[in-house]
Amino acid sequence: MRILTIFAALAMGAALGGCDEAALAPTATPEAAAPAAPVPVSETAPNPAFDAALNAFRAQNGQSRATPDARLMAAAQRHADDMAANGYFDHRSRDGRTYIQRIAAAGYSTCWPVENIGWGQRTADAALANWAASAPHRRNMLTSGTVQYGIGQAGTIWVLDLARVC
Repeated sequence: MRILTIFAALAMGAALGGCDEAALAPTATPEAAAPAAPVPVSETAPNPAFDAALNAFRAQNGQSRATPDARLMAAAQRHADDMAANGYFDHRSRDGRTYIQRIAAAGYSTCWPVENIGWGQRTADAALANWAASAPHRRNMLTSGTVQYGIGQAGTIWVLDLARVC
């Protein structure tokens, strides 16, 4: 199974630098991946295992705890569902919206959003481990300005939105 994630550069500019998404583009669509039984993730309730793992990772790296936020959960889950339903894998929705616009549409006013997406991981722990092993995704999860998060999952597609309210 191919594990693939793509880094979302900060919208405000090159605080983290860019990502060569062409070099990371999948060679197959997400529906070509082996099907996995979905792990239900509520749009408004955190995944306790993911919460513990994310915050242990942040603590090990000198960052404060990130708390789940229902609006970020909704934005992340809706994007994961949309990618799974429409067979694509991208930070930009098929309707052209960016993760910043999706987060705003969920009612979250943010100054510092970041997004990680992943494809191919069967568990939240595997998605987190994959992001932690990738320098750009790791930076996203350890950005000190982010204090809240939302995680979404549809099959083996994962979305992690992190931000703070302005």
